[in-house]
Amino acid sequence: MKIIQILNSPNWSGASNYCIAVSHELIKLGHEVLLLTEPGKPLYRAQQLGIPYDDTIRLNHRNPLLFVHAIKRMKAIFKKFQPDIISSHINEGAWMAGLIARKSAPNAIVARIRTDIDPPKGHVINRYVHHTWTDHIVVGSMLHKKLCQQILDYSADRISVVYGGVDTEMFHPSRRESSTFRQETGCEANELLIGLLARLDPVKGHEYAVEAIAALKELPLKFKLVAAGYENERTFDWLKNLAAEKGVGDRLICLGLRKDLPEVLAALDIGLITSVGSEANSRAALEFMASGKPVVGTSVGVIPEIVHDGEHGFIVGPRNSSETAVALEKLLTSHILRSKMGKAAREHVEANFSLPRFGLMMESVYKKLLSARQA
Repeated sequence: MKIIQILNSPNWSGASNYCIAVSHELIKLGHEVLLLTEPGKPLYRAQQLGIPYDDTIRLNHRNPLLFVHAIKRMKAIFKKFQPDIISSHINEGAWMAGLIARKSAPNAIVARIRTDIDPPKGHVINRYVHHTWTDHIVVGSMLHKKLCQQILDYSADRISVVYGGVDTEMFHPSRRESSTFRQETGCEANELLIGLLARLDPVKGHEYAVEAIAALKELPLKFKLVAAGYENERTFDWLKNLAAEKGVGDRLICLGLRKDLPEVLAALDIGLITSVGSEANSRAALEFMASGKPVVGTSVGVIPEIVHDGEHGFIVGPRNSSETAVALEKLLTSHILRSKMGKAAREHVEANFSLPRFGLMMESVYKKLLSARQA
């Protein structure tokens, strides 16, 4: 198949990761992929992976002249490449691709990829774009499928769920043996580490993680919270001050962005996600599970669909630090439970969320759409 992927974003996000990963996997399966994107981290990652790209189209703006240029470029690219499939991953690229494809690539299937957390807008124009210029919608969760059905009045057979994937070779339990993270942070051999992998943003609910740790500080065992990510609307100083206020400043380890994240995750004992929103793809949950860690996660976004409560960890309510503390206590106090759930989590990811499976699932959707068109 000849496939065009459109990602008009300079930022790294769940949607960006989804697009770049699936493009790479489709290429490995023998398909011809062209990525239309803009300068930024997604483009840099695509270059690292050898994904063919065109970065001349600009859509993140309100400049009419640039829109005219984008339309001309997209028309020329569609006519030259002659795609079988056109998939847009961000709103701004979706309406334009659908409109242009009807004239410049009339035989192509236009499949809108929706893996951002925001539900589709229900206004008349957006409904028109999806019903007139879009042949199919691919979403990253059953939750988003239901939203598309309700808000866009889309039939279930026109929406496919393809969950994101994780590199199960990179994130692997065996890395714990070679990881130096525990020595680097001065952690003792019997000290348990709870990982919170998230940007410092209100939507990630760091305060509920700190409150849960504070509720457990009298437990007769050693444990710490490891917070990894980058500063966004909040800072690590804010997090440290909060932990100090709650009396658990000595139980917090703050990390910035790490290039050795697989080794860090392998050195942990429990994965924690306290988000109050977001989590359309939850890369953190998949990376924790691929690393063989049980996960305590909130019931938001895709988390309950990929982390099965009581099997791979525990699902708790958002903004509920007491419920989070109860779940963490169960794992902290039982090596057998941690080991059992961590092993089940790893097996679950290998069977359902590996990158090769991710590529095969998207390939299957595309082939089904083309077969239906040709029938």
